[in-house]
Amino acid sequence: MRYILFLLAASQCWPQTLPEGLPKWLKLSGEFRARGEGRSGFNYQPDNDDAYLLTRVRFNVNLLPAPWLDVFFQGQDARVTGIDSGRPLGIFKNPADVRQAYFRLGKANGPVRLTVGRQLLNYGAQRILGPLDWTNNSRNWDAVKLELGNTRAKVDLFASTVVQPDSTRRLDQPRRGFNIHGAYGSLNRIVPASTLEPYLLWKTGNASIWTGGFRLASLPGAKALHGFDYQIESSRQWGNVASLSHQAWAASFVGGRTIASHDWKPRVSGEYNYASGDANPNDRTHRTFDHLLGTNHLFYGLVDAVGWQNMHNVRLGADAKPTKALQVNFDYHWLWLANAADALYDVAGRSTVRPKAGNTARSIGTELDATFVWTVNKQWKAGGGIGHLFAGEFLKQNSPGSGQTFPYVFAQYSF
Repeated sequence: MRYILFLLAASQCWPQTLPEGLPKWLKLSGEFRARGEGRSGFNYQPDNDDAYLLTRVRFNVNLLPAPWLDVFFQGQDARVTGIDSGRPLGIFKNPADVRQAYFRLGKANGPVRLTVGRQLLNYGAQRILGPLDWTNNSRNWDAVKLELGNTRAKVDLFASTVVQPDSTRRLDQPRRGFNIHGAYGSLNRIVPASTLEPYLLWKTGNASIWTGGFRLASLPGAKALHGFDYQIESSRQWGNVASLSHQAWAASFVGGRTIASHDWKPRVSGEYNYASGDANPNDRTHRTFDHLLGTNHLFYGLVDAVGWQNMHNVRLGADAKPTKALQVNFDYHWLWLANAADALYDVAGRSTVRPKAGNTARSIGTELDATFVWTVNKQWKAGGGIGHLFAGEFLKQNSPGSGQTFPYVFAQYSF
């Protein structure tokens, strides 16, 4: 918190707008973010704790020489201070690199647009594909994307390779062989006050996994729903992983209600998430759902212990705006494995705890989260939060058994 107050005080000395007189075809913008994090119980080990400071600077240059041509560049510098030696730095550190560099052909609201270069893929609720902007480095792709349609009916066709962050290189390189190609559609108001998003994706590499699914979600602020909102997403997978056949599926259901007549605009919500696991590793069929490159941090708990693989998750939540500038959120999660014979996978898809022989325990635990965001003005916002995972029987029996606590504070300046 002391660091946030220092940054807010420093903002009085920083320019609030860019210099006037720039040509209309040139737009400059940027962002500075600092976030202090702490974590207890790394690897579910008691007293395995750490605290560190993350900083990230972005600078954007947007050239618009013609209504049908958009050229965009985004540089990024991501660093970490104070972290214990030996911790992996892949999501924390990447000095002076190119996050985006692309050109786009086609008018902003036109029926056809083609984007080529280093860019972001951000679809639906980001459960399958998202830039993971929470992390210090975030995620980007080298891709070709063709957009067809308009706001009522649209489909994106793309071929992409995810970029591999590497703090030792001046320019990050694509992760060869890790490709995701596909089609993602959007159909508005086929279902009243809602959008339907069907998709078909193909992941290659040491696997050939097809993911077919859909997302159905209420349109924001739809008056016909009288304050209710919902999201349903379901994905089915088939193909192969190495020499194994792959068959898996996942689903998510979210519902909420906002009391718009109340000054605080309170919203209560409930959520259930499921992703299949592998009950028998010896049957030549791989059944653990692959969440591809989603932004898991948004959904399954602030501590980031669980991703959309081999899991059940129930969440109850409440959020409100006590003032126009302040947003507060509270969530409580129940987490357990779909199959006790399969591992616990974290938000990055890593196997973090493997079950011992004969394990029957499935309870990962429960988690309580609280966060706030304070929008100071158009340039500044600050916030923080804390999450605690209470270890369940699966962690107690198959790992050192410690719970985890994750507090953070941040400040962000945009221009």
